[in-house]
Amino acid sequence: MVRLGILLWYGTLGAIVGMFGVMTYHPVLKMPMPWWFRSGVMVGWMNFVLLLFTYDRFAAMMTDYFGPSAPSPWWMVLEGVGVGLVCGYFATRFGGEGKELLDS
Repeated sequence: MVRLGILLWYGTLGAIVGMFGVMTYHPVLKMPMPWWFRSGVMVGWMNFVLLLFTYDRFAAMMTDYFGPSAPSPWWMVLEGVGVGLVCGYFATRFGGEGKELLDS
């Protein structure tokens, strides 16, 4: 169930990155948000929050998979940034961003 949950987690985050492509400017911070910033930060942040809730389970799972020299579960945050960049690139490449996304 954990494997299925992770698969659905990243699928959902990819869909959210695609929908979030409409926002190209942050109204509160008054700064532009390019695709690589909004997608990488968003998925990295969501993986960080996921680990805050499930750290013990991920640590045990990684120890089962990789043995006693397992990497830290916190590497999932960096993995989330990478997955977010891939999702953001393809969502922007094929769907567009900002106003052009809404017009299509």
